[in-house]
Amino acid sequence: MNTHLTLIRNLSITLALLFTIAACTKTETPPTDMGARVSGDTVQLTPQQAANAHIVVSKAIRRELTTGLRANGMVHVPPQYAYSVTAPFGGIVRTTSVLPGSHVTKGETIVVLESPEFITLQQDYLTTIAMLEASEAELIRQSRLAKDSVNARKKLEAASANTRSMRVQRKALAEKLALINIDVKKLDENSLSRSVRVPAPISGYVTKVNINAGTYIAPNNPIMEIVNTDHMHIELTIFERDVLKLRIDQHVTVSFTDAPNIKRDAHIHLIGKDVAADRTISVHAHLNKPDPTLIPGTTLTAVIDAEPRTSWVVPEDAVVSFEGKYFVFTGSPTTCIRREVNVGITQDGITEILNDPPWLQTEDILVKGVPAVLGAMTNTDE
Repeated sequence: MNTHLTLIRNLSITLALLFTIAACTKTETPPTDMGARVSGDTVQLTPQQAANAHIVVSKAIRRELTTGLRANGMVHVPPQYAYSVTAPFGGIVRTTSVLPGSHVTKGETIVVLESPEFITLQQDYLTTIAMLEASEAELIRQSRLAKDSVNARKKLEAASANTRSMRVQRKALAEKLALINIDVKKLDENSLSRSVRVPAPISGYVTKVNINAGTYIAPNNPIMEIVNTDHMHIELTIFERDVLKLRIDQHVTVSFTDAPNIKRDAHIHLIGKDVAADRTISVHAHLNKPDPTLIPGTTLTAVIDAEPRTSWVVPEDAVVSFEGKYFVFTGSPTTCIRREVNVGITQDGITEILNDPPWLQTEDILVKGVPAVLGAMTNTDE
């Protein structure tokens, strides 16, 4: 009996010890860690976290960059390609065949004027021609008589002076008639006219008309304005502090106010040398492809590719901002190192990295999934 009780007691003690050992063994087994591990600037992701973040790595590359300098401006026509049509002598408008927007060709009649003054100029010229012929004949006659008489030599001198005066008068009247487009070689008593034509001085488009039939135009008053749109350029207003960033032939991207979504390429042609009162300088640019449909005075916005340089760049998505600083992550999808960077400009989906840190040229850089990696690191920190 006692032996049986002893066996039962020993068995109970043995079972109790086994349960105790099992309980202790279960408590000492570490739990499976499903979160990111952070050590300083390094974050260790689980394979599942890396897969969920869709991480992609790549390398930084060298790229030509420019600083986009924005400026306002307008379409402008150089002075030699814009013309204000005037008449040197006043007259009444009899006919005109152009309207604003009309295209005219150089030499084409655009206005016909009438005035009694035109008749007087032609009359004076023809009278002068007749008197000059008589004066030259008298000069020849006096030259023959002057050989034998002192008295005749005095008359020769007077005839010579009168002839020279008449020649000057003929030339002056011919120039005046040329101003009103009358060819003196075709002028005679049968071709006298009270009207003259005003031809287009250049080929181009009429932008302004200041007359109508029957109005009187005073001498040298503007009749109309014509511009040659083949030579239009862009006039930009640049602040004085930015001028040193500009160079001749720098690329310019232009968008006009009436069509902001259409971009046109241009280049800097001329940089002004005079600073205006508002501390700005005029810069002239030419369109790479002339556009005759443009209207002088149209306003525009331009972006100048200034300060060209070669820099290290990464995709824009590779850079994240945190607590006022910028970072990229290097390494692999599961082991990522946070690195602070100084960034420059961002354009066309890429971001410039300044100061050329040595690791930038050799290490893989996370270009996708970066916000998720930063979130895993900062959430673990908290």
